[in-house]
Amino acid sequence: MIAQTPGKIFLADERGLAESDRFRRYSTFSFGPWARPHKGPFGRLFGLNEETLAGGHVLVFTVVEASHVLIIPITGAVALASDVLETTVSVEEATVLMLPARSTLHVRNPYDTELVSFLHLWLLADAPVAASSEQRGSFSSEAIQNQLARLLPTTASLLPFTASLGRFEGRQEAVYQLENTANSLFVFVLAGAFEVESRLLHEKDGLALWDASEIELEALSNDALILVLELAPLAS
Repeated sequence: MIAQTPGKIFLADERGLAESDRFRRYSTFSFGPWARPHKGPFGRLFGLNEETLAGGHVLVFTVVEASHVLIIPITGAVALASDVLETTVSVEEATVLMLPARSTLHVRNPYDTELVSFLHLWLLADAPVAASSEQRGSFSSEAIQNQLARLLPTTASLLPFTASLGRFEGRQEAVYQLENTANSLFVFVLAGAFEVESRLLHEKDGLALWDASEIELEALSNDALILVLELAPLAS
């Protein structure tokens, strides 16, 4: 019998919902006003949110501990600001903000009437962050077609995680090799369906995996889109 990589599925139907007349947020982990005892963080990853923000509106997040925040726009662009940092990130870009403890992050929809949607993922930093800073990457549809491509440049190697994105046609397969077998993985399906390490994942399902040197995935639908995070252990 082939041993299965240990893991835990986070079903899309069990995500938390927080909304108002200006935003709608689905949270894979306990985040902000939505909290559940069994939805705690996975290692350093403590927030994975799919956000829709109305035109002209701003969200304000309090950064309790020094954190890395990965922003990936799905539609449109978002403007970001925190103490000394102001930047805008658009579709086919990704940015990581390094934010100090006890700071605030402002996320604004720069359009007057159009909705924007984006992912924001929150990860604990290992060391104190003195001031806000940014590391940015970009990608194209061709770069992620039927393969996993890094979202951030290799110069971002000092980050305690990597992020890869891939769009696959049905029955296309890929193998992800971990950079360090002490690391863990979190997989999130943005569109379509996949089989990952013998687990069936539908759209917006997540999967945490550990004790692996590589993982295998197969797309079960066309234009299936998947995000793979490799997470270094938290510093003791």
